[in-house]
Amino acid sequence: MNRLTAVQTILRLPSRRLPLCRFSYSSDIAAAPKVNSMTPAGTKLKGLNIKKNGEDPVALADEEYPPWLWEVLDEEAQKAKLRTDPEKAAHRERREANRKQIKADNFLRGMNG
Repeated sequence: MNRLTAVQTILRLPSRRLPLCRFSYSSDIAAAPKVNSMTPAGTKLKGLNIKKNGEDPVALADEEYPPWLWEVLDEEAQKAKLRTDPEKAAHRERREANRKQIKADNFLRGMNG
C-alpha cells in the first residue's frame, strides 16, 4: 500500500466514481408557508441603487414579486427541487465530491513539503 492510498484509507475519502443520483424521483413538494417581506410596499430601499445616476428602488407589494423569490433562502424547498431534477442533484454531488478531492490532494501536497 503506497502512501496515498494509506492516507485515503485513514481519511476515508470518496473514490472518484460517483453514483448517478441518490435522490428519489418523487415530485411531491410540500407547500411552503407564506413569507412576508420586512418592508411595506412603497418604501424606498436606500443604498440598493447600482446605477451611477439612478434612484433607489421602491419596495413592491408581496404579490408583485415572483413566487420563486420566497423559496430562495428556504433550504427545504431547494432540496425538494433537487429531488425532482436528478441531473441537477447528480451535478451538485459531483461538485461536492470534486471539492473534497481537491482539498485532500492539497492536504497531501502540503505533507510532502
